[in-house]
Amino acid sequence: MPLEPLSDKGVKVFNLNPINTNIADTYAKGLLPQRNAKNIYYQESSCRANLEKYKLSSENKRILNKTNEFTFEIIPIYFNLNIQKTIFSWLKILKWDFPISSLKTIFSNHIFNYIYVWYDNNHNIIAYSVCYFDDEISHIAYVFYNPIYDHGNLPIRLVLQTIIDSKEKNLKYCYLGRFSKDTGYYKRNMPGFEYYQNNIWKTL
Repeated sequence: MPLEPLSDKGVKVFNLNPINTNIADTYAKGLLPQRNAKNIYYQESSCRANLEKYKLSSENKRILNKTNEFTFEIIPIYFNLNIQKTIFSWLKILKWDFPISSLKTIFSNHIFNYIYVWYDNNHNIIAYSVCYFDDEISHIAYVFYNPIYDHGNLPIRLVLQTIIDSKEKNLKYCYLGRFSKDTGYYKRNMPGFEYYQNNIWKTL
């Protein structure tokens, strides 16, 4: 399906500091947290899974089947030198612009409170997903993975699994970050997909 409606996303707004609103309400306004400062948000092109409309598609099930060799655990977020070294080595190969200072912030001094740690069938760590969970919403905010899985099914599974777990927790929404024809286009296939434009949430 063409993404013509997304070509006019409006002006990007950064350094927003919502006052007298909780995190779930802030996300509902289409805002996303900036990576270098706690409680500072920006508005660009947010998307989410509306879990009231949750239903796995045949494509979702294909991704699950193609990645069933991988295992994961969800644990309270923490940061150490091993995580830093591992992710930094992945970032260099992937050529992602993500400074170590930003990495430390999202793991140690931000709203994010859980990480998914993913393993291959030899129990080697192959990915981390940095997430926020509360009683209403979740947000898979950042994913880092071994470059050998780039352009494969694992990065999509990281997002899909967070949606599945959020549904099992009876949450209302799972926020998925940015979405456009250039950023996160695969997210359009996620269950209950919606994107924020012109102050409302829309479906494709």
